[in-house]
Amino acid sequence: MRLMVALVAFSMVILPASASAPVDSSNTVIVLPTTKVVNGVPLHIGEDAISGSRLGAFLVLQGIRNGTYNVTVSVPVEYHSVPIVDADQFYTLNRIDMPDVGLNVSDEPSGKAVVVAVNFSRVGFNESSGASYFLDRSVEVVFNENTTPMVPEGDYRAVFSTFNNKGAVYVYSVNNVSGEAKSIGESLNADGWSLRFLDINVNSSKMLVEVRYPDGTKKPKIMLEGKYYLMYTDFQGRGEFEAYDSYPLEEIEALMKSGIPALFLFSPTEFFVGINSNMMVVYDYVSYKKVREYHDGDVFKGQWVWDIDPVRNLTTLYLHVDPKKGFGKVEIKPGEKLEIPLDWGLGISPVFERDSKGKVTGVWGYVFVRRVLVKKTAHFTAPVVSATDNVSSLIINDTSLRALPKDKNVIIVGGWVSNRAWDLLAKVYGNTTVAKIKVEVLENGYVVKSLENPYNPRYRVIILAGRTYSLTWKAVQEFMASFG
Repeated sequence: MRLMVALVAFSMVILPASASAPVDSSNTVIVLPTTKVVNGVPLHIGEDAISGSRLGAFLVLQGIRNGTYNVTVSVPVEYHSVPIVDADQFYTLNRIDMPDVGLNVSDEPSGKAVVVAVNFSRVGFNESSGASYFLDRSVEVVFNENTTPMVPEGDYRAVFSTFNNKGAVYVYSVNNVSGEAKSIGESLNADGWSLRFLDINVNSSKMLVEVRYPDGTKKPKIMLEGKYYLMYTDFQGRGEFEAYDSYPLEEIEALMKSGIPALFLFSPTEFFVGINSNMMVVYDYVSYKKVREYHDGDVFKGQWVWDIDPVRNLTTLYLHVDPKKGFGKVEIKPGEKLEIPLDWGLGISPVFERDSKGKVTGVWGYVFVRRVLVKKTAHFTAPVVSATDNVSSLIINDTSLRALPKDKNVIIVGGWVSNRAWDLLAKVYGNTTVAKIKVEVLENGYVVKSLENPYNPRYRVIILAGRTYSLTWKAVQEFMASFG
């Protein structure tokens, strides 16, 4: 008989209490038998009431446990180069002088390397102010087209050119699509351009397209398979449309070097009849849209200015000093440093000479200083409280439990003779399942059962029942012991 009951219990997913999810006073109710009602208030009297009170107190304590916390803090760390003597030399920062520079630096701006340079012939000491001074272009940072901060991350391209005999850089966003297909009546929309496919003749490999320019101008155009169609709006606002037999790379480069605001290259690669006899076109396109532009002399930040070399495709960020034009003197006093205005945390700090009285008398050399924030994760254990402050609020009347809650565990204390909550168990789990549990109580003296709440599997319905009050208490004790 016991073997058969055990097999049935297993098939109904009735698990021992030790396998249930953590239970505490913040997410649990205890259902006790109502043995007396005084002035309409149910009272729980006798051993079951004592068991319920002890169980409630236990669950409050169970809600106070140690939790592990992870806290990430940022710690500022400084890296220093070796002292660099001022010998009026043109100096470039390198990994020998500063092994932990954290940047890809070199003597030449090639690949992904940048040049951080100091012209010490334009750096000196001001005796009257006791400070180091930096003249125009005394400090430079040189970038190539791969490293310049002018170009944001992503699909962008820098185009070097000239404007009014000065260097210029135009930054274009690039949207390149290949092998896309549309049918008659559909439209291609990209970066302000729109191509609506009006008609397709598969036999003659051509189609009629309505081209809408970013300014809203619409033009009907005939397009042939395998051709390249270049569209743009010129500086007078006219919409231009040009056809080519091969990819017009030189024309595109020339337009971008002129700083054209936007251009669109479209090429139909195949016409065919699709599903439901729809006429289809397969095409490639690339869209260029100017998002930024820079010119010689543009201010990057403060007194740091751009110099653009369109011949070598280089951009130089340099310290600009010209008091007549609002770029004042730059002096660095003891305890200060000249900050390079990028997100590197890099600066230059003078190493001052002092006399016996501590007065600054000169500059011995200079040190590059890089300040960064190093993230460190700390782990610690501390109490975490998930508990009610009123034990009696855990205990409810058995007649008030008319349905299983979807957001709480339910602990039923006592057998079916005294606790009316067993009637609800029969409705939820079926008479057969409840009958098997009753048999186990009669045979073993008590049960500790954990059933999955069918309305929310995160929560459990726990039965602590015995043939007598003392055996019910034994079930409560076993349940509490299962928490370890």
